[in-house]
Amino acid sequence: MKIREFKNEDENAIIALWRKCELVVPWNNPSQDIERKLKIDADLFLVG
Repeated sequence: MKIREFKNEDENAIIALWRKCELVVPWNNPSQDIERKLKIDADLFLVG
């Protein structure tokens, strides 16, 4: 497995994974969660 920093084109796959893992809740918008994370320590948002 390769681990790297998140890229914008990863967003749909990340959200799909979060949904499959039941991590998305009705009161949170996952796109906004990603946007918030990218504003703070974006280099620590890693994907594998």
